[in-house]
Amino acid sequence: MTKILSRAFRATLFNRDAFKQAYFDGDSSADGAILVSLVGALIYMGQLYILSSLSEFDFRALLAVVIGSVVSWLILAFATWGVARWMFESMSRPQVMVGVHGLTVLPLLLDLSGSQEIGSIGLVWYLALLVVATQEVTDLDLKKSGVSVLIGFAVAFLFRALLQVPFAAFSSIF
Repeated sequence: MTKILSRAFRATLFNRDAFKQAYFDGDSSADGAILVSLVGALIYMGQLYILSSLSEFDFRALLAVVIGSVVSWLILAFATWGVARWMFESMSRPQVMVGVHGLTVLPLLLDLSGSQEIGSIGLVWYLALLVVATQEVTDLDLKKSGVSVLIGFAVAFLFRALLQVPFAAFSSIF
């Protein structure tokens, strides 16, 4: 767990070496799943605490949030990979994209502030980290990486909205 958190903290500070290490680490996808699940669960519990409704805790709701977080992360990573692959002819592997995108979720914890402005900063920080991670994996320039991430984010957003899956992160925004 120390390796996962250390790499995630370094990635959060835009340390490209963290993404390079994840690129060559066969466990990076599993590490990403752990981080995404943990962040989703923390945000769910934190929002209950902020709303002073810890007595309303529901294990099924927690599972729904965690599963929704993981599914959104996978859809975002695969959609970003697909755009990078087919629009920009990147030769990256999807499992590597999944792994490095999992390292970028820590800024979403800013949503626990309860402030829409701080939650928005966390969202922008998260998207910027996704662009850097995508650039590191695909060897695309910053502009193409940004386009790939934004299209991937739109696909994940639409998927969650269409299926009415609750948003774990961004609860103060949406």
